[in-house]
Amino acid sequence: MKHLLFTLGLLTSIVSFSQTSKEILDKVSTKAKSWSTTSSDFTSTLTNPKTGKTTKQEGTIKVKGNKYQLNLPDYNVYCDGGTVWTYNKKSNACTIDNLADVKDGGFDPSEMYTIWNKDFKHDMKNANATVDGVACYEIALFPLNPKSKSFHTITLFIDKTKLELVKVNVKTRENSDISYRIKNFKVNPQISDNDFKFNQGGFPGVKMNDNRL
Repeated sequence: MKHLLFTLGLLTSIVSFSQTSKEILDKVSTKAKSWSTTSSDFTSTLTNPKTGKTTKQEGTIKVKGNKYQLNLPDYNVYCDGGTVWTYNKKSNACTIDNLADVKDGGFDPSEMYTIWNKDFKHDMKNANATVDGVACYEIALFPLNPKSKSFHTITLFIDKTKLELVKVNVKTRENSDISYRIKNFKVNPQISDNDFKFNQGGFPGVKMNDNRL
C-alpha cells in the first residue's frame, strides 16, 4: 500500500512538472479574458538591500480593462486608461499626469494578468511551490529589453487549482524586492467607470497640480 501511494505521488509530481510555463500562463490568460472586472486586497512588502529596511503596506485595488483604482494608506491612484490622478492624503493634493508620461517601464496593475503576453520570456521555476499552504506554480518573467523596464524579474505564484495569482515578487533594477500578497480576490464585482477618475468635489480644499501638456 505504501509503495502504491508513493507511486501515485511520484506520478502526480511528474505530471505537474511536465506542464510548461507557457501552458500555465496561456490557461491563466484564457481564464482572465472572461473577467470584466476584478478587485482584491493586498499586502505589499518593500525590502531595500542598501538600508536593510522593510516597509509593509495594506491596500486595495480595482481593475476594469486598462483602468484601475489603487488605494494605499497615504495615497489613492486613479487611472482611466489614459490619465492618472495621484491623491496625497496627508497634503490633500492631487497630481494629474498622462499615463504614458509616468508609466516609464513600471509594473502597471491593470496588466497583472496580461503582462507576459508580449516582450517577455518566462521560465517554470517550481511546479510544486506553496504560498501560505496554497499549492502554486512559481513562474519567473524576464523582460526581453530590461533597459526599458524599472525591474528585471517578476516572479508569479499561481494557485494551481484556481489559476489565479496568489503572490507577485518584483525585483527592481536597483535590486530592491517588492512583494505583493493578494487576498480576497473577487471576479466580476460591480464597479463603476467613475471609480477610475478622481472626483475633485469629494475632497474639499484639494490642491490640483496638472502636469499634462
